[in-house]
Amino acid sequence: MRRIPSQVPQAVSRLLQGNVLSQPPTWYIPVLSNPPPQLPPRQVVQRNRPSSASPAHRSTGDMSYIPAGELERRDRLRKYKSRKQKPERIVYLEDKIRRQFFKDFPFEALRPVSLVEGREIDESKKVEGGEWVKLEQRGEYPTVEDTISFVLNVQQTRQIPISEAYAIATREFINLRARHEQATIAAEIEARHYGAEFKPDAFERQFTLEQKSLSSLIPPSTRSSDSTKVKYRKQPRWQWSNTIPQTSGSVSGEFTGGKSYIESWKLPRPLESASTVGQQSELLSSIPQIENPQETEAQGQEQEQEQEQGESDLEFLQAVLGKGKGRS
Repeated sequence: MRRIPSQVPQAVSRLLQGNVLSQPPTWYIPVLSNPPPQLPPRQVVQRNRPSSASPAHRSTGDMSYIPAGELERRDRLRKYKSRKQKPERIVYLEDKIRRQFFKDFPFEALRPVSLVEGREIDESKKVEGGEWVKLEQRGEYPTVEDTISFVLNVQQTRQIPISEAYAIATREFINLRARHEQATIAAEIEARHYGAEFKPDAFERQFTLEQKSLSSLIPPSTRSSDSTKVKYRKQPRWQWSNTIPQTSGSVSGEFTGGKSYIESWKLPRPLESASTVGQQSELLSSIPQIENPQETEAQGQEQEQEQEQGESDLEFLQAVLGKGKGRS
């Protein structure tokens, strides 16, 4: 139960009289000889406001005219027992800049911060004031706190709004971070060219652990390599290819118009029995057998040439004979 400080000794004395406490506490006698002071009740501090006789001062911002009893009437409407005096909030401009900075660059909170370098760097030797013109003067890899300090320094030295100073500082911060990233990538490429091998980073390690944990969920029957069943699995989209596979018939890969495909055709051998050994069936005997189509084509061309040559010789003889008859 909450007690007023002046009532605590009285409560202890009643407990001693009722034999609830066998011995008085150590502080009982000093408190009786030196009782705590009486604290005054909390009261509303009334400020001196302009009276109603001066209407010119009624629109002066915070010191505007308030009729007598207006504050009490508002308290009754809001059901306030008494106006409590609250301390003003302590607000620093650095906190506002830091809050806005991490809203614009949230990934900067994930970058590791060295706790050893701060002990070796003397804060008094850092560039300050009008000499600090560029953020790069604090280093080619400035920290977040350096950027916040640079915003305040630019706002104070150049006498510009805090929004413009923040834009200037963040622009230089982005340029320095981009320069550092390009230099890091170039150094890594050069090191890999000369045979350097790097350990997997945090993301690769996480992916490896995730793949390992997912593979443990597969049943052991499907993981065994002894099974002879081949299950069809749809090829992922990222493995699709737009290259034309090489045909089995054409070795050179040239377009043959289907000839290489037809050449691979082979007729099965006819069935042979004891009664038909050495004899051809009527169906097979009716099919003309061509041993080599190229030779037959060559023979046909030779016959055509012989016929054309014979016709030309006959025409020549007829012309000669015809001329001879006309002369006679």
